[in-house]
Amino acid sequence: MSGAEREKRIIRTGVIGILANILLAAFKLLFGILSRSIAITLDAVNNASDVLSSAVTVVGTKIAGRPADREHPMGHGRVEYISAQIVSAVILYAGIAALSEAVRKAISPVTPDYSTLTVVMLVIATAVKLALGFYAKETGKKLNSDSLVNSGRDALLDAVISATTLISAVIFKVWGLSLEAWLGILISLVIIKAGIDMFRDTASKLTGERIDSELSKSIKETICASEGVFGAYDLLLNGYGPDRWIGSVNIEVPDTWSADMIDQTCRSITEKVASEYGVILSSVGIYSRNEGNHLAADIRRAVTEGAMKVDHVLEIHGFICDPEAKTMGFHVVTDFRSDSGEILRELYGMTKALYPDYEAEIHIDSDYSD
Repeated sequence: MSGAEREKRIIRTGVIGILANILLAAFKLLFGILSRSIAITLDAVNNASDVLSSAVTVVGTKIAGRPADREHPMGHGRVEYISAQIVSAVILYAGIAALSEAVRKAISPVTPDYSTLTVVMLVIATAVKLALGFYAKETGKKLNSDSLVNSGRDALLDAVISATTLISAVIFKVWGLSLEAWLGILISLVIIKAGIDMFRDTASKLTGERIDSELSKSIKETICASEGVFGAYDLLLNGYGPDRWIGSVNIEVPDTWSADMIDQTCRSITEKVASEYGVILSSVGIYSRNEGNHLAADIRRAVTEGAMKVDHVLEIHGFICDPEAKTMGFHVVTDFRSDSGEILRELYGMTKALYPDYEAEIHIDSDYSD
């Protein structure tokens, strides 16, 4: 799907949300005032905040779709994350405001007056919010839009709120028991929690979270399918908005390859990854592997086996050995809980015990991707 088509679908979904929430907010406010129901009134206020959320999604998507320029050479895609943050902040504010009003009503309660028409309105509102929530959430997932996903989650939460208010109305009509204020407090707390969760999720992406495991493994498999490539390592991707990745990777190839063979392979890999995943590899680094030297191969196997026994070592790669010069070098990937200094001491001790005549050069790499 093209970027223009994606933008068009997000905006269309956002506009549908705006229109639906304006109608729901108006009806709920009317019935909330007529029935003196704080729960329905708070629900109406929440729907009004949803109008703002949908508007932010539409505006954010339009800005994010702007082409790259001199000031923003990587485009404006990250604006979608910012708009998702604003949506979650609006939801959080609505929850706090609702909590304040609900507590006030708990202290000074007002007896509601539910009519049959009010109950019918609540049934319709619940059904509309369920449909709108599933539509926005699923569309957001398909288009990788956090703003739409957040709006969809909020709509589904509203459906639960409306359903709970409906149950409260039925209880009052049947048994005369008013749960209005306490229901309002419960609704407010649920809204606040949802806002915090949404804010945290998007903040993680803005901060720079780990690459999706399935994506990184799939990219590495594609790279390793290239003829002559022994492995793909150190995949590092930087996100510039949904589905906008730029990064680098290192590959291991025979030390007998010419510069021309390396160049052709790197170009092929870059084109494949861009075509299949939409990921731009701005750099493909090279590790060379000893070929045709049985002693070097034996040393690599022995050192690899020893290194993998060291705690917190996840992978070893980039091994190169010169038996004549009595030197070796390699990289190890460690997890983020490890003590790099301690691991280096163990690795140098291990290589010295296995090959006391050799000088080793060991590099520690972080566990950036699966």
